This record gives sequence, structure tokens and C-alpha cells, in this order.
Amino acid sequence: MQVSLIGTGLMGTAMAERLLTLGHDVVVYNRTQDKCAALQQRGALGAGSAVEAIEASKCTILMLADAPAIREALFASGKPDFQNRTMIQMGTIAPSESIALGQEIRMGIGDYFEAPVLGSIAEAKAGRLLVMVGGKAEHVERWHEVLKCFCEKPLLVGEIGQAAALKLALNQLIAAHITAFSLSLGLVQRSGVEVETFMNVLRQSALMAPMFEKKLPRLLAHDYARPNFSTRHLLKDVELCLNASRDANVATPVLAAIRGILEETIGKGLQDVDYSSLFETVVPEKL
Repeated sequence: MQVSLIGTGLMGTAMAERLLTLGHDVVVYNRTQDKCAALQQRGALGAGSAVEAIEASKCTILMLADAPAIREALFASGKPDFQNRTMIQMGTIAPSESIALGQEIRMGIGDYFEAPVLGSIAEAKAGRLLVMVGGKAEHVERWHEVLKCFCEKPLLVGEIGQAAALKLALNQLIAAHITAFSLSLGLVQRSGVEVETFMNVLRQSALMAPMFEKKLPRLLAHDYARPNFSTRHLLKDVELCLNASRDANVATPVLAAIRGILEETIGKGLQDVDYSSLFETVVPEKL
């Protein structure tokens, strides 16, 4: 099957590599076209524009940073011919943004559904992402061959907008967990408690999360290079979750405080490294 993919950042590249590995023909486009070079060396076809990429295939995956980036790619240089084509939005955007995008594509006689993913680069390359679908059962059935490249079994959450909301609910846990773990780690370190003592107790408790084990080496080494998910992208998702939560009349003071920590971290120049770099803000260097 030929599939187009727009947005070859960290996750988009990993997903395109997965499609190529499984024998699909892949057409790729990115606003910064240098980011497509490695994929083209592996056999992907490069498109000169998003319009060209969309019109090359019956199915196009959108893996862009946010809704403005999607709109710029899709509509800034002419509206694509969406007729008899399906757009699968797999990035993280707001529920309202996904609903509006779907309406606009359907007005062009195209089809649209959302399928945001949970997981990182390693899971994308291995086909072990969690794929959450907002749309109809027929979307999952028709495009099962594409979706199964990334996960064993896509989960149909509900209508368009609901999978987007679920993704935001999960991503705010990423922000909350790393912030809380950073605070706890900083406290035990500065209290003279051995880190391994702290971790041994934590591992035996109901409080343990796999993220803590995964991120601990980064925090201890203050090494945030080679990110799977950057600080600036986590801040974007926290902002989206804040807005969606307020629309749903859910209290947000804790998440608003985490947003402030992320903003301060970005102010230190750590926007493009791993999001665990917020440890530098939660546990600043002693004066």
C-alpha cells in the first residue's frame, strides 16, 4: 500500500521508517525538507509540497507539531484535492481543533479521523504504540493495514474529538509524573538519603511508575540530549490540556503550576532537549 506522511520530526520519522520496514510505499513531506533526506535514502519518495503528498496517496498520516502547523502545511499553498482521500491525524491537537479540521476536510469531499498515539520513538519503530481512534468503526476496519503497523490493536475511543481529549489526559500525566518525581528525587538527595534507598522503597510501593526508572539515569547525570519528547512539545500539550480542562470545568491549578515550571525550563534554553530537563528548574543548582 502507498501511504503519505506529512511531518518527519522525531516521531514522524520513526513511523515512516516502520512503514518502510513493513514494505509499504511511503511518500513524505516536511516543511523543512532536509528532514526527509534520510527517509528518501531508505526508499521513501519525497514530495515537493503537502498538496503533492496528499494527492499521491489515498491515505495521508498527519504527524505535525500542532494544529497551526497542520493548517499551514495543508492550506497555505493551495487546498489539496481531498476527494476520495482519507486524512489520519496522529499528532496531539485539541479536541476542538480536530473536530474543525475534520469538518473542513469533509467539506472537500474527503474523509478524516484522528488516531493520536501514546509511546515514544522505540515503540514507533517496533510497532508497539498505543493508537487511540476518534472516528467510526469503519475507519479502523478500512485502514487497519496502516494502523496495525504501529500497534497490535487500535482502540476505538469514540467520535472525533474524544481520542484527542484522551491523549491530552494522558500527556498531562507525563508532565505531572516527571515534575513530582523530580521534586521527590531532589528532596531525598539534599536530605542525604541514598538515591537507591529511595528507589528500593518506591519500587515496592503502589507509587512506582515505569517512567521513574526510565528517567532516573538522565536526572542523575543531568543528561537531556537525544530526546524522545522535547520540553517545548510537552509545554504545548500542557497548554492544550489546560484549555480543554477549563472548557470541561475541571480545576487546573496544579497543571497551571507545571506549565510555569516548563516555561522557566525553556527560559534556561532547554526547549529542544528531553522534557525531563525540568528537573533543572524543580531542583536548581545551589547558590
